[in-house]
Amino acid sequence: MQELQAGQNRPIGAGRVVVGVSGEPEDEFALRLQAGMTLLGGDGRMIDLDDLVSAERPCSRDGSVRFACPPGEFQIDLDAVAQAVARIALVLTVRPALPRGTTFGVFNAIRAWLADASGQLLLLFPLPLASRGETAMILAELYRYQGQWKFRAVGQGFAAGLPALAAHFGFKSSEAPPERAAAGESERRRAPSPGGAFSGTGFCVHPEGYVLTNHHVIEDAREIVARSPRHRCALELVFADPTNDLALLRADVPPPGVAMFRDGPQARLGEAVMVIGYPLGGLLGSGPQVTTGNVSSLIGPGDDTRALQFTAPTQVGNSGGPLLDGDGAVVGVVSSKLNAVRIHEMTGDVPQNVNFAIKAALARGFLEATGVDYQSRASSNARPATAIAAEAQNFVMKIECRE
Repeated sequence: MQELQAGQNRPIGAGRVVVGVSGEPEDEFALRLQAGMTLLGGDGRMIDLDDLVSAERPCSRDGSVRFACPPGEFQIDLDAVAQAVARIALVLTVRPALPRGTTFGVFNAIRAWLADASGQLLLLFPLPLASRGETAMILAELYRYQGQWKFRAVGQGFAAGLPALAAHFGFKSSEAPPERAAAGESERRRAPSPGGAFSGTGFCVHPEGYVLTNHHVIEDAREIVARSPRHRCALELVFADPTNDLALLRADVPPPGVAMFRDGPQARLGEAVMVIGYPLGGLLGSGPQVTTGNVSSLIGPGDDTRALQFTAPTQVGNSGGPLLDGDGAVVGVVSSKLNAVRIHEMTGDVPQNVNFAIKAALARGFLEATGVDYQSRASSNARPATAIAAEAQNFVMKIECRE
């Protein structure tokens, strides 16, 4: 049995599997929460209302997903899943009749799991419950990638409950307020611009114009465009993962270059890295800004193993840009910096160059889950920073948003 963290994924082959969710205290979990599995198309939306499988609707239209037993155990025949179905999401919600204030945070443990047809446990995802104030959640998902099924730990919560979850799957509701990511000891900020606009950075990961950035960069945006000295295009949101602060966009006109992820070892402690992006909303000029530094820690704030820490200086607006190694390959997605004001209030000291990036492995898993075939290469000898910067200008862009 292997334990997963949010964002991680594993191949699961084909045939019959069992997916379930459980929690503690067991009796309270069964009384207060209800589970379901939702069959989704390639755009992440429900194809039909009958594709929500639960105790009330125990079988999907194609017969591939069946509710097995309470509180939330489902039998899935992966070979029988309709071709139109790209992913199957395991969702969990607080029962509507419960008093206000009943959230996932009241439980001691919540875990999703996957077993083979014989019941042998293969994968386990224990949900981090600290400060979980949501009432609906995508706990995990099964998805197709290059003809193979994979299991992904998600943990994406919705404080607005069922209306927000329904809107996420394509059923809009005026009652669903926008979801916002919780702030931790690090701060996620985007650069403000005149007229209610805001900006960040993104980078192209596929020749058809798929662009990766942070979710907080484009959150609440009605209009999104990208520009660089060599390109300009309109962007539309394809898929968002607020929990891991990632978003996938698609350009109407693909940029001239595509970023390469690094194959082989993850970023190593002490190795040289480069940040290229558009900080401070253009106040430093209309072109990209380049800074260099080192990987200073392999974990993020609060011992978050999804992130790494680096010293290359960043400012507001760098969020969503690539963290590149000495060969110009992506090893992370710049996401936040230490909250200097809070640390100064606590210690009297002002921290310098304490910045964080989402590890490339998590970003690659996100792209796999959305069906995007990213490009990668083995890291080779270090190249001059000037050569890397010249290459990166073809795939790194300023993301400009309007509410």
